Amino acid sequence: MAATRIKNERGIALLMTLAFITLAISIAVETNRQARLSIESTDAARARLVAGQMATAGIHGAMAILIQDRYASETDHLKETWADPEKLQEALEDVSFEDGRLEVHIADEMARIQINALVDFPQSQNFSPDQQQIMERAIDQVRSALEVQGDLSATDMVNAIKDWLDTGDDEAITGLNGAESDYYQDLDPPYAARNGPMIHIGELARVKGISPELFQGSEDATGLRDLMTVYGASSTDEGSFTFKGEVNLNTAPQAVLAALMPPESSDLAEAFVQYRDEAEALVLESSNWYQDVPGAADLDLSEDITTLSSNIFRIQATATWNGFQRAVSAVVERLQATDGKGWVCRILSWEMS
Repeated sequence: MAATRIKNERGIALLMTLAFITLAISIAVETNRQARLSIESTDAARARLVAGQMATAGIHGAMAILIQDRYASETDHLKETWADPEKLQEALEDVSFEDGRLEVHIADEMARIQINALVDFPQSQNFSPDQQQIMERAIDQVRSALEVQGDLSATDMVNAIKDWLDTGDDEAITGLNGAESDYYQDLDPPYAARNGPMIHIGELARVKGISPELFQGSEDATGLRDLMTVYGASSTDEGSFTFKGEVNLNTAPQAVLAALMPPESSDLAEAFVQYRDEAEALVLESSNWYQDVPGAADLDLSEDITTLSSNIFRIQATATWNGFQRAVSAVVERLQATDGKGWVCRILSWEMS
């Protein structure tokens, strides 16, 4: 009996020893795992931070190039360094990194239709007639390209956009199918009209008649969001603001150019782009270069809606470092310094992902 008891006690001791060893190994393994996770987490956080700083540096490098460009010329076109990806990459060599990759692209925001120019800010009540026509043509073109039909006409949609922008919900809706806040309050979920300038292009998708397809476009056709911008505000002598609605003929895409033209001349937009691509840079500094386009000799585009220079740009910087990628999108305004000496870039919008 005694011998059996001793054997049992030795067995229990052995089991307990094995259990403690197993526990110790488990603790060691878990501690090692936690340590590895901590190191990996620290490395990931560091990589994300470095990539973010690289992208930020790319934005500021692009702003410096835009400022330098303004000293060189008062006009802006697609043959300049800021608009050429290869030239831009070469110009940004000063902010290159030994490890990682940085890609930067600059687009002219004034190549788009200024949606807020539809209303006569700061009065904020009536249409700007030229912009009304441009907006209707743009919507008609997008609908045609997407082969989208709907209950509302382009005129109806523009009326609804105007009601979204103008002040005074107690005023009558514009046309037969405009929409003030009482219309949107009956939706699920309910919301109110802006009754002021749009601050993000995504607001357009909330306006009566603007379907997701019309707003976003498709793989084969551009949507309204890629043809329009909410930026372009400028100060008035009275200390208020307005939207001139000027579009840069030197940078506008074909669809925007067509919207600027009377319907009978809209087919010239493709010829505009071809002529512009083949022309020498010096030609694009002439205010009426477009009249040299075959078939456009008698075309007269109002200087109230066109320009050859830009002051608002969208910069996209994407950085990759140690397997992590960060992207920064910024909209900047190029303007004269407050002391009147030189030029600076002011950030209007900043998004990091």
